[in-house]
Amino acid sequence: MRSTQLIVNLKNIKHNINEIKKYLGSDIDIMPIVKAFAYGTHLNYCPEILNEFRYVGVAYLDEAIELRKKGYKNKILVLYPLSKEEFELSKKYDFILNGSNIFDLVDNHTKVMIHTEIETGMGRTGLQLNSIDKYIDSLKKNNNVFIDGIFTHLSTNSDNEFSLNQINLFEQALKKFNDNGIYPQHIHICSSGGLKYYRDYLHNMVRVGILIYGYYPNDSLKEEMKLKPSVILKTNISFLKTIEKGETVGYNKNFVAERKTIVATIPFGFGDGLLTLETGEPYVIVGSSKAKIIGICMDNMMIDITDIPDVKVGQEVFIWDNDKLTIEQLGIWCNDICNYEVMTSISERVPRVLKR
Repeated sequence: MRSTQLIVNLKNIKHNINEIKKYLGSDIDIMPIVKAFAYGTHLNYCPEILNEFRYVGVAYLDEAIELRKKGYKNKILVLYPLSKEEFELSKKYDFILNGSNIFDLVDNHTKVMIHTEIETGMGRTGLQLNSIDKYIDSLKKNNNVFIDGIFTHLSTNSDNEFSLNQINLFEQALKKFNDNGIYPQHIHICSSGGLKYYRDYLHNMVRVGILIYGYYPNDSLKEEMKLKPSVILKTNISFLKTIEKGETVGYNKNFVAERKTIVATIPFGFGDGLLTLETGEPYVIVGSSKAKIIGICMDNMMIDITDIPDVKVGQEVFIWDNDKLTIEQLGIWCNDICNYEVMTSISERVPRVLKR
């Protein structure tokens, strides 16, 4: 019932998916990554779109279970290794698991399908190259572990020597598997940011996140795909008042009026996301005008609307609208974070509206 809403345009998302498919061609599988409530959009609650894909990826087991309960019918890859307790729970479901620690979990009677992650420089959850021979030996001895895929994660989106070395290490690992007669069906290195830079190394699957929602991870793809931003964050003015010169607004007297000032309060605060807006002079959009943010509380923002005519309680306010105010600009104000960090920072107490 809150006036503050994150609105997700599903038509735009479908357009973006078609753009990605056109760019990649029919020989490469797209695995949408819908972790963290699908980058905060709740697209993971929308099987009408996700069921178009043979695979999707999530971070954790509970996300995979939720996705299955919401109606996704195809294959789900859980990207991070499971604990022993999680592994026992996963037996109830038809999931594909990260295989990095699988032989610490599995017995000789449990059938499980895996994608093995290779450590190449991210330093996160991959199998190290000096462990591969032992891992392959275990794989040969256990007929119930099926390796459906192999992958790594590039730690940077720019075309540089470090990334190419990561790719080289991954290719060495893949060769070790192949030399032992193991040929994983799905091979994936690139996420959204690497699609342009590493076109020669896409293999037969890519993991796509931020592109689906219409935002670019870098400038490399802007001429290749014409995406439509699909998410806006809006609210409404809940209170108006006028303060005199010298009066203050916000914690620690954050704003001191230098003139008679009309202040509007909107029901969006750091409890709803965007924990810090410290760089530059942040604003929101009221009508077609910029309204400077002069105070932030847990549940509210106060904005200066003195120079905006005819503002009323209930009037719509955009925290981003993809036109006059972009996610990227918000990221700059939030200590230079990236677009997907802005999206995933929005609290779950903000209602999501899937617009069809």
